[in-house]
Amino acid sequence: MTKQFREELEYISTDSAKHFQSHDLGLVAFLLCSGCEMEAMDKSKPNKVLFILKAQNDIDELAKSYWNFRSTVDAQSYFNQLKRLKNQIFSYD
Repeated sequence: MTKQFREELEYISTDSAKHFQSHDLGLVAFLLCSGCEMEAMDKSKPNKVLFILKAQNDIDELAKSYWNFRSTVDAQSYFNQLKRLKNQIFSYD
């Protein structure tokens, strides 16, 4: 992990009131399509990425709707978010 990335993670607290965290690529892509904002990605563990998003009032309800198959987003936007996230995961810092 690069020094700059490590410093970014140290700045971001793990306070659940301020941040939403997930390892699930599909869920995070959906949340980004739904207007949520990504704070950082923790790539410190091999073969596992932790996505850290800014918490917002409805983020838990959005996640619940995703898991209950009651969510809708534009298919092309979702696909583009998946591609963007994969590019960020596999890019070298």
